[in-house]
This record gives sequence, structure tokens and C-alpha cells, in this order.
Amino acid sequence: MGLTHDECHAPVSRRLEPVFEEYAKALGIPMRVHVPVNHFSPPWWGGGLHLHVFALPARPHWFSLWPITPSVEMRAVFSLALADKTNNPLDPRQLFSQGALKYDQQGHAVAGILGENIYVLFDLLGQPEELVPLMLRRILDLCLEGLTESLSHWTGRLPHQLEITLHRLSHSTTLASLDHSVPPEDSGTQDPPPRVAGDPVDVFNGRMAAVEENLKELSRQMGSQTRLLRNCRERLGTLKQAEQSTELLERELDGLLSIPEIREVQVLEDRLRVFTDTVDTVVASKRYRLGRFRLDIRFNGDVDIKNLTRAYGYYDHPHVWNAKPCLGNIHQSVLKLVSEFQWVATAELLLEYLKTVNPNGWYTPIDHWEELHA
Repeated sequence: MGLTHDECHAPVSRRLEPVFEEYAKALGIPMRVHVPVNHFSPPWWGGGLHLHVFALPARPHWFSLWPITPSVEMRAVFSLALADKTNNPLDPRQLFSQGALKYDQQGHAVAGILGENIYVLFDLLGQPEELVPLMLRRILDLCLEGLTESLSHWTGRLPHQLEITLHRLSHSTTLASLDHSVPPEDSGTQDPPPRVAGDPVDVFNGRMAAVEENLKELSRQMGSQTRLLRNCRERLGTLKQAEQSTELLERELDGLLSIPEIREVQVLEDRLRVFTDTVDTVVASKRYRLGRFRLDIRFNGDVDIKNLTRAYGYYDHPHVWNAKPCLGNIHQSVLKLVSEFQWVATAELLLEYLKTVNPNGWYTPIDHWEELHA
């Protein structure tokens, strides 16, 4: 984990380090934090996950009557009151049209995701020191939940393994949230409770709201953990079956080689590599020759498709650009079949995908490939 910034309070920065180290170690991916002084931090590509604190990915506008960094009033995030003079988080407007905004329980936009970049829209480092690690954990949990497939691709770990890791991290966050919600007379310590502005009624209303939100989160996690446990048990049974039956695996490989369109199969460290014979397709009653393909089916469910003989520039197929297929509604089916080690069914599904060209969803027209005349 790296910490880069133009200006940052050192004591608060040190409070970020343990959280980043915990998440980076658990996920197996480097994490860096960027803290610009002008609220503008361009996205980084490669090198792990990048967290941009109190920043936007681009300047909203150069010439306008609007302020350069538009903001919106917000009193609290995650039911935790913001410190004085920090209750004006950045307004993302249209800057995340290519990414995704993340909202807290009250519907406030508190973060944005742009590839491997996470943008925190409020002044995280301006909050009371005891709340900074908790708020950081809440932001990471909120954003990482939507990055499971990307994390799987970056780390090479199976999606369900990452789901388990993220559940464990979010469970620790929920427990930390409950600790901050306990009144001092019940906790046996002299630490102050989370700061809530206003009179005593507002204080207790804010504290009750925080406890209610945490209880809802625990209930949601219990249901999610139960489903995850059931899925893990099913996967464990499948793994044991595969480990105990070499005949089953041999039958799958034999089955692959018995498919007429498949010429060769290779078992590599992290993938199954399948070489096809020449593939043709029919579009509008015309037959076209697409060529021979190499299918790389990774064990985490990712698929690369490379045209070995008739690629058109970066287009390997009307639905494949630079070896990356747009699998559409069969993506989940591919993930499921790979997780169950059904290699024959996976290959047959992908071969059918190659032979089925849909003009409504192609990257480039079929006319770039040779038409076969009767």
C-alpha cells in the first residue's frame, strides 16, 4: 500500500495505514491513496486499486459561472455526523457517466468508481480521528462489493473466494460500527461517542439512527452469509467429487476432443486452452467464414477468444474485440459451468456463441469476413 498526497494531516494519515494494509493483504492487491489539494485527481490505470480522497476525476468545467468544484450540503454519511466545516461534499454531476456512483443508506452519493479508481466525495480526513478508519472501511466495503469480477481478473482468484473475503471484511466493519454506537456509560470507557451536532434530543436520535442502520446491516449480512455458506458447501462437494474422480476429468477431456469443431485441448496452470477448427456462420441467409479460434477458458470464469487465421484488425469476431468477447446473457452460464468443471458444456456453449452472429449487438459488421458462395 502506498500513500501519496500533496497535503495531508500526518496523524490522520497514520490512521489510514492499518485499514489499507488489512484490505490489501486480504485481497492480495496493492492499494494506493491520493489526496490532492485542489479536489482534482485524474484516474490511474494499473498498479492496483487507487483511492482518491475528497476528489473528482476531472474538472467539471473550465469556463462557467459555476464554481470549479461544485458541492452539495450533507450533514452526515453512514449515519455518522460530519465535522463542522466539512459538510459540503463534492457534487459529481455528470463526471461519473462512465463509472458508477455509490450511495449510503440515506441516499447520499458518497463515492464513485471509475475502473480501479475509488473517489471519496466528502472530506474523510477532516473528520474526528476515531471515525476516520470506520468511515474508510465503510467506503471500501461499499465500493469493493461491486468490483468482484474485476478483482477476480486482477488477482486470479475465483469470484466466490473474493466474496468470502469481502464478507469477512464487511463483518468486521459492522462490529466496529456497533462499538462506536455504544453510549459511554454502557461501554465502560471514557471515549466520547460519535459526534452528533445539536441538542441532547438530536444526539440520542442520531445515536439511535446509527444503531438501527447497523442492526439492518447485520441482518442483511446474516442472510447473505447464509446464502454464501450454502454455495460454498455446494462448491466443496463439487471439488471433492472432482478430486476423487480422475475418471470424471478424463471423460471431460475426452468429451472435448470428441467435439467435431475442436482440434486440440491444452490444460495450463490457470486455464483450459481449446483450439477450434474453421468456424462458419450464417447471417441473413448468407454463409461467412470466420476462421479458426483459440479459446482460453480461465478457471475463474474469464474467457479470451483469439482468431488465429482471419482476424480483422483488432476484431477477432463481430462480437469479439482484441480477444475480449461480449458474452451478454450467456456470461453467467459460462461462470456457472466453469465453477462446476463442466468443460464440455462450456466449450459447446462458446462454440455456439461463435457461430451465432447478431447484427443488433456486433462490434463490426460481418461483411469484413469472406462470404462463401454455393
